[in-house]
Amino acid sequence: MVDISLTKSLRSTVSTLNWVNNESAAANQRLTSGVKVQTAVDDPSTYISAKSLSLHAASLDKYLERLNQGLGVINAADNGLSSIADSIDTLKGAVTRAAASKNAFDRADLAKEYNGILDQIVQTAKDSSYGGKNLLLGAGNDLTLYLSADQNESVTINAVDFTDLLNTLGLQKLDEGKLATFETKLTDGGAPAKPLKSTSKLTESGDYAVGDVIDVKDASGTIISSLKVSADTTAGDLVTAFSLPDKGLRASLGSDGVLTVEAANKMTIATTKAADAVASSGAPPTASKTLTDGGLPATATSLLTATGQYKEGDVISIRQGNTAVGTLTVGAATTVGDLVTALNIPASGLSASLDAAGVLTVDSASAAFTIDKTSTYADLTTGTASSWVKRTDAEAAQQTVADARHATQKHTTDIGIGLTLLRSRADYVGSFSDVLSSTAESMRASDKDEEAAVMLALATQQQFAISSFSITQTADNGILRLLGGGAS
Repeated sequence: MVDISLTKSLRSTVSTLNWVNNESAAANQRLTSGVKVQTAVDDPSTYISAKSLSLHAASLDKYLERLNQGLGVINAADNGLSSIADSIDTLKGAVTRAAASKNAFDRADLAKEYNGILDQIVQTAKDSSYGGKNLLLGAGNDLTLYLSADQNESVTINAVDFTDLLNTLGLQKLDEGKLATFETKLTDGGAPAKPLKSTSKLTESGDYAVGDVIDVKDASGTIISSLKVSADTTAGDLVTAFSLPDKGLRASLGSDGVLTVEAANKMTIATTKAADAVASSGAPPTASKTLTDGGLPATATSLLTATGQYKEGDVISIRQGNTAVGTLTVGAATTVGDLVTALNIPASGLSASLDAAGVLTVDSASAAFTIDKTSTYADLTTGTASSWVKRTDAEAAQQTVADARHATQKHTTDIGIGLTLLRSRADYVGSFSDVLSSTAESMRASDKDEEAAVMLALATQQQFAISSFSITQTADNGILRLLGGGAS
């Protein structure tokens, strides 16, 4: 093994070169990473202070994350409330149009639109969720957030159930109603039969005669339209009499002669046939009518429908002038005796009797009278009224919608206060966390100019060390040559 012995100067030069290399590597690391104090060894005091600031910033970042989650819940609710407010504005438009409309069928369509908007509000509330929490679904969704990282102060935003429209907004679905429809074909009775046109005389059909009276009655039995057939009455006049859109009745006559009548509420159309009216005569006034049962004289126990002159649902009225002083509605078990009883009206000076020949006689003590029979022409009692079949109900709904708008605005304000508070808090926490982080980074950061200067100085020192090493090596070689020359 060769024994190498370094001189003191050469050993110093090598040591210097090693130190320069180490320092250059460290300086280069600080320059490229931008961090001067990487471990506690570099600068214990600065490292510990910067670490403390970094830990505080990390704690605030976790707190900020919780705040941002809460802001997400509130933002979702705020957006939902904004959409609900727009829906209520649409509701207001539907109600306004319904209140202004003179057509019950249009109002019924608007009631369906109104219900559709309510469904949309409920769906919006259900969709306003964030992270499994929804401030628009009520119980179990209250949001509590702390205003400080140490949880000493908190704020709670109460959830409101916007799927419970009645209790939250005072709104509820409307009855959309159901149309009742009646159809009959009007023809001239010829062979072949031809359909009546709107200009055709109504008496051409054979179903009507001069003097017949057609009445439209509402659910309470009140006559809302009446048409007395004359020689000049046309099928078009009949359609007009059945066209009462504000009352919920409309009619049309097709080219095939089919008369279609639709009702948006329970209604009946009845016909009083002129041939069925019996007027009193003589003094004192009297009237008579023969009733038979199977070809034999009717008795008091005979069913009225068995006489062939009446059917179930017929209304028999006795009138003095235009006032009905007594009526009888024919049922399946109504007898001739029931009719006699109904026509005995002492308070109006009327008496009735039935003899063995089946002759019904009615006498009046003073005023003339008429007995008539009204038959159901069209049964529209299957119709059901929508909530806005009456325009006054649509008008009243305007205030309900206005109140709902105010309620929504109140909840929006409550949500907005919480949103503003938390946004402000989140902005502050975020800014403070950034300050702490940047301060910690700046404390540990390297000065690029300084590190560049250090590297330049080290490079210079390295050059001096290399030069020194070269000089030392040259001197040693000279001595060796000198010693070698002396030996020779």
